[in-house]
Amino acid sequence: MSTQETVGPLSTVTETLSEIGFDEAELVEATADWRLRAELGLSSVETTELQLALKQRFGVTVDLWDQDDYTLGRLAELIAEQRSGS
Repeated sequence: MSTQETVGPLSTVTETLSEIGFDEAELVEATADWRLRAELGLSSVETTELQLALKQRFGVTVDLWDQDDYTLGRLAELIAEQRSGS
């Protein structure tokens, strides 16, 4: 997926993070290579909240526990892939 194609889905990821309580000012600075835990500092509770929010908001199932630490870009790609049926 190109950078251009990731921008829309990336904003959906940051909007969802904002909805679960992350600082919008910090999320404005977020790039596709930011990791959920390393750069954003998601706790296990926040990881679970994000996983549930993605399911409720987009109808997608992303197992955030199947990898050490997703980047925002990879998470955006997974959402876009599931929503498009790929």
